[in-house]
Amino acid sequence: MRIACLGMMHETNTFQTVPTTYEAFERFELLRGDEITAQHATANSTISGFFEGASRYEFDLVPLLHAFTGPTGTVTRDAFDRIVGEMIDMLRAAGPFDGILLGQHGAAVSEEFPDMDGEIASRVRQVGGADTPVVMCLDLHSNITRAMVENVDATVVYRTNPHLDPKARAVEASEILVQTIRGDIKPVQWIEQLPMVINISKQATELEPMKSVMDDVRSVIERPGIISASCGQGYPYADVVEMGVSFIVISDGDIDVARDAAQWLAGRVWERRALFGNDTPSPSEALAAAINAPTGDGPSVIMDMGDNVGGGGSADSTHLLAEAQRQGASELLMSLFDPESVQTCIAAGPGTDVTLKVGGKTDDLHGVPIEVSGRVRAITDGRFEEPTPIHGGFRFFDYGPTVALDLAPTGGLGDGNTLLLHTERGIGNMTREQMYSIGIFPERYRIVIAKGVVSPRAAYEPIAREIILANTPGVSSADLGTFNFEHRRRPLYPFEEDADYRPGEVSL
Repeated sequence: MRIACLGMMHETNTFQTVPTTYEAFERFELLRGDEITAQHATANSTISGFFEGASRYEFDLVPLLHAFTGPTGTVTRDAFDRIVGEMIDMLRAAGPFDGILLGQHGAAVSEEFPDMDGEIASRVRQVGGADTPVVMCLDLHSNITRAMVENVDATVVYRTNPHLDPKARAVEASEILVQTIRGDIKPVQWIEQLPMVINISKQATELEPMKSVMDDVRSVIERPGIISASCGQGYPYADVVEMGVSFIVISDGDIDVARDAAQWLAGRVWERRALFGNDTPSPSEALAAAINAPTGDGPSVIMDMGDNVGGGGSADSTHLLAEAQRQGASELLMSLFDPESVQTCIAAGPGTDVTLKVGGKTDDLHGVPIEVSGRVRAITDGRFEEPTPIHGGFRFFDYGPTVALDLAPTGGLGDGNTLLLHTERGIGNMTREQMYSIGIFPERYRIVIAKGVVSPRAAYEPIAREIILANTPGVSSADLGTFNFEHRRRPLYPFEEDADYRPGEVSL
């Protein structure tokens, strides 16, 4: 049994002014053939799960092309045409295949295609043909569209946020594909779309109200005749028509069974829709809580929601750093994307005192550069390895040249503060190895500012005294009312509180 694996994964923040170019994928991951094997076979990512599936279910996996880069702005036409063109050409040239495993994100937007994932699924289907089964694996933050579902035989979505199960879901997708090829099952799937957005602040799957949603999904999977069930939480920073929460249920040959289960799941969420809105504290409230927290039992970890790198943030927001100065925070640790400051520190060398204006250089949404003084502690090439499962399941990281800067107690800050400055934006605080690799131990600080909402939890909850959300301004702010949506459907809760849900219907 010969099965192809391919995909182009991107989470597109359409409010981010920095476009996602072909070169952005080249800098992060644009892998072909054996390069995919080297990078992913031993990791915990979606692609890793396809390798595991091949071993477990005894098929020949043919890795063709895998493209991935961190969440940024709209994918350029050039990037889409070149990458997808090459990917489809490889699929055609290497075929025929008994089946196809497609690893996508589900929230990608290009200059030409608002539903980029649906367009890719359509092109894969055209090459593979109607008789070649295709199973697609998606991120939990997917805005799942009818085009995505209609062009594949089955869709499997992560069930955890932080995303600790990409590998497991890809193994599940592999099993469904193999069973379909053998004729053991005949998957049919129903998508139920709700006229509703789940705020990013309520998307952690181990916390309510999302925990109950995922418990419901797991209960549906246990029903007779159900092959798989998924929730797409939605990604609210992609201004597209089908942005929002949806459910997919796959049954063995009985569309009525799938439909009834998907509509039950959707109805359960709709009944509790008021619980999924934003109620997070301001930056000043978050800093004050962390500063006044009892000492011991680990740091207070503040989530910089407006600069959620996992949601398209610029990685250089200074709103919380400015607030830390105003309140005189001590023993604080945070990272910033700032190539200019990194080069200044490299030129100065370790052990040298420098004065810099850091951060706030990408756009006018994420604060202004903040003047700090300090001593260059260490400089690295920014490369490190994370062997344990973390958000997204990646193993090998490259932040580019990276500097640890110990700040002097000036400008309103107290003692013991450290900045980690790096040159590769698009990489957030999803692993503590980011800090350990340069000799920083976050568990020794009182306050850690992490640029994310949920993705850093897997790394920092084990050492944190508490997690505090901070509703900062930026391209991933929890306050969705600050964004100018032009393409989303209407009505859509909570934007329009009188929005109504009728099972089987969606206003597009």
